[in-house]
This record gives sequence, structure tokens and C-alpha cells, in this order.
Amino acid sequence: MLHVRQDRALKRDSAGQVVLRDGTPMVFSDTGSGPVILAVHGWAASRSFFADLADRLGDRYRVIVPDLRAHGDTPAGSLPLDIDTLAADLAELMDKLELDHVVLIGWSMGAMIAWAMIRQSGVARLSGLVVEDMTPRVLNDTDWSLGMASGLNASGSARATDLMRANWPAYAAGFAPRLFASGSTDAGLVRETAEELSRRDGEAMAVLWSSMTSQDMRPALGDMSLPILVAHGAESAAYGPETSRYLVDTLPQADRLEFAHSGHTPHLEQAEEFAHAVDQFASRILAGAEYQRKIEGSISP
Repeated sequence: MLHVRQDRALKRDSAGQVVLRDGTPMVFSDTGSGPVILAVHGWAASRSFFADLADRLGDRYRVIVPDLRAHGDTPAGSLPLDIDTLAADLAELMDKLELDHVVLIGWSMGAMIAWAMIRQSGVARLSGLVVEDMTPRVLNDTDWSLGMASGLNASGSARATDLMRANWPAYAAGFAPRLFASGSTDAGLVRETAEELSRRDGEAMAVLWSSMTSQDMRPALGDMSLPILVAHGAESAAYGPETSRYLVDTLPQADRLEFAHSGHTPHLEQAEEFAHAVDQFASRILAGAEYQRKIEGSISP
């Protein structure tokens, strides 16, 4: 478990599961009470990466964090292991838990899943979305340079999946430090992260990586009509600042917030600041939504 704080008594802190349509048990943590924040982790991670955030926000919100298929305590199941399946899983979780007016956080691949879910089923159950350090298209080509900052293209991605399949523990060990700002993260967090990533199955991660890098969400962004906070790590090795600016320029209702001392994981590297930003964003949009519901309820037919 990554950096779980022990200094706060929460109203609720438990694990549960829902059985998905193919019989797969999706495990999730359920912390606190109040308006719902649903946090979706990134590729090869697990719900433990949001344990600290849940701890910080659990006295004001109900924070739900699932383990995605093939991650953490949720098995891969029998359905195709791709972004569309994970997006449908997320919608199913919301249905089974009867969640409404949700503030959704998508970190890295979690944001891709959130976008795919919105593309599939709209925004009716959402009040807002936090996009944490992600691009609508991971791979670069002659017409797109706002994918991975390394310039990763299709051939480079194919080589990466070969390495994942050949020696996943070695790949995870090399990948973990690149999640953080260079030289600014304690060695213990990098070690814990590498250990958690190494628990995944290399074949499953290669399949999911291929699905994620085949996505292009750019055509769908303009129709995502809900408040969105685009959070970017100023020292991210994954995506440059131009990518987050593109998102703000393209999404209808988006604001950008840069975390000056973070890489790809502001929710871990600047945990207090990130939690405060989520709290401020959620409070603002939920207050606005409640006001609108009261106005609509006062109008006689």
C-alpha cells in the first residue's frame, strides 16, 4: 500500500466488490461519506495509489477507488482486455453502487477510460472530471506531437510491448522512476511503486498498453460538456505542458492547474496541494449543481 496516512479517523474505510457482467469480481475501496469522488488509477497501478488521497478527502467526501481488470485485486476476467471494456466496467460499477453526481478523477490511463466511458454513455451521472496528466492520443506521428514527451511512435510502442512480455519485472523497475519528477521524490516512494507495478502480469499489461495507445479521443473532446480540471505535473516526463494546454483549448469547460514540483503523479508528489485542488473543484461544481437543482425544482410546470 502506497503512502497511507495513519493520522485521521475516517467515518468509513472498507473494501467491497461488485460482480461484473462476465462474473469478474471488481474490488474497490470505499472511504468516508458525503458527495462521491470516484478515482481511477493508471496503467499497471492499483487502487493503493489513491489511498492517501482518499484519506485526505474522506472526512468530506465518499471516495471510491476500484482496482481495474488485471490490476490489484481484480482479475482480468474473460472479456477483451481493452479500454472499452474497462470503460464499460466503470459504468457498471457506478450503476451497481447507484452513484450519481460523481466527481470522477482519471489519472493517466484512468483519464483515457473516463473519456471512453463518456463517449459510450454520456455524462448524466457525472458532475465533473479531473484529468491528471494525460493526453487524448498517446502516440506521436507526423500530424500529432502532443503524445508522450519522449516522442513515442507506433514502432517504439511495439518495441515496448515486446520488452513487457519478455521481462515484466525489469520493465516495471525501469518504468517506476519515470513516473516522478527527476531528483525530487524520495527513494522509498519509488521503491514502493516499483514493487506494486511488478505485481502485474506482463502479457496483460502489454495487451492493455496496445489498446491504450490505439485510442484517439481528440474527436470526442469537444462534446464533453461538463466541468473539467486538467491537472499537469510541470516536471512530467510523460507529457509536456503543451498537451494540457491543448486539452483546455479543446474541452468546452476546462481549467488547467499545474503542479510545479510534480512529475506524472501530482496526487502522490504534491499530495496536500492535489487534495486541496480536488476539494475546491468538487465543492464549486457540486454547489453549482445543487443550486441549479433548486432553481429547476422551484419552477412550476
